[in-house]
Amino acid sequence: MRNLLFFDIDGTLITEDERHLFPADAKAALEAARHAGNLIFINTGRTRFNVEQILAEAEFDGVVCGCGTYIEYHGEVLHHHMLSRERCYELAQICRECRMQAIFEYSDFCGYDAELDLPFLAPMIQEMKDFGFTVQTDITAPDFRFDKFAGWFDETGDVERFRREIEKDFVYIHRGEGFFEVEPIGYSKASGMQFLLDYFQLPTDAAYAFGDSNNDLEMLQFAAHAVSMAKGSEACRKAAHFVTTDVEEGGIRIALEHFGLLG
Repeated sequence: MRNLLFFDIDGTLITEDERHLFPADAKAALEAARHAGNLIFINTGRTRFNVEQILAEAEFDGVVCGCGTYIEYHGEVLHHHMLSRERCYELAQICRECRMQAIFEYSDFCGYDAELDLPFLAPMIQEMKDFGFTVQTDITAPDFRFDKFAGWFDETGDVERFRREIEKDFVYIHRGEGFFEVEPIGYSKASGMQFLLDYFQLPTDAAYAFGDSNNDLEMLQFAAHAVSMAKGSEACRKAAHFVTTDVEEGGIRIALEHFGLLG
């Protein structure tokens, strides 16, 4: 029976510091796991445009992006959950009115509301521009749309109204220090895993998940075999069946060896 291996990116495959280092040892371990017959997937909250760099550094069988809203296998899009253009505009207007500075993420580009005078996104937007990503700044543009979003707020933000206005489409998650994420209702890293298990007609026992932060909890709790990195959150370490070392310390290889996935 083949296995499906799902990897978070930040803090799991690459370092979370400004280097964004994807160690050679981790790449070699992934290659060996694929050679042994396992299918390797990225499973991330990032949308598709924002995984190009890591896809260029190692070979993966596919991606689960945007909290399960976009699923690709060997270049074929198997699933893409999309909001209507009208609803995207309504939600962006709500963000503006509630003073919630959001970064709107679509499969091909990202966007933000340049009319909202909050400073939180400036460094991130500049980094994306430096990488050559398309950044949409006009929420009224005909091609403005998104699959998911996250953002920041300060004391001027009307969080309660914002939560009420988005609850039809999204689950609101407060990550602390004025940072929030939203997940489309019915979609998560775990739902993406289930989709692919169904696609390959495999049992849950074939699913392995590797993560480090609380937004990986659903996939770690769903997987029959869950791995947390050593620097992972306390909740992730508790949810894991195995806690490995961090990525720069051979953590990916050690975990794959532990589960006998290197052949």
